[in-house]
Amino acid sequence: MQTVVGIDVSKETLAACHLVAGEPRHLEVENAKAGFRRLLKGGGPESLYVMEATGSYYMRLAYFLVGQGAKVAVVNPLVIKRFIQMRLGKGKSDRKDAQWIMRYGQQNELRLWRPDDARLVE
Repeated sequence: MQTVVGIDVSKETLAACHLVAGEPRHLEVENAKAGFRRLLKGGGPESLYVMEATGSYYMRLAYFLVGQGAKVAVVNPLVIKRFIQMRLGKGKSDRKDAQWIMRYGQQNELRLWRPDDARLVE
């Protein structure tokens, strides 16, 4: 089974969660290149990285991961919110959100994110 890394994206930080020996492992890094490298090292390039489309804050991470050969799925935040509500999830924190995003990625078939042409992004 492929490792799924759930990532809660904010302007300053990235909260990530993936399973190690069946137990959730959390990592919080800065939303910058140094943090991206730590995140990739923690999950590995063969993992599926699932994140919410939070404003434009997810884009640098998504481009970085795809550039490193990783698989990325970007999900509408409302989809994740409804997924949590359907399972009667309680509480709100970056760590919990990352764990819910990981679960969503494990339980659903996701379309891989593809970057736009660099000229369009500029």
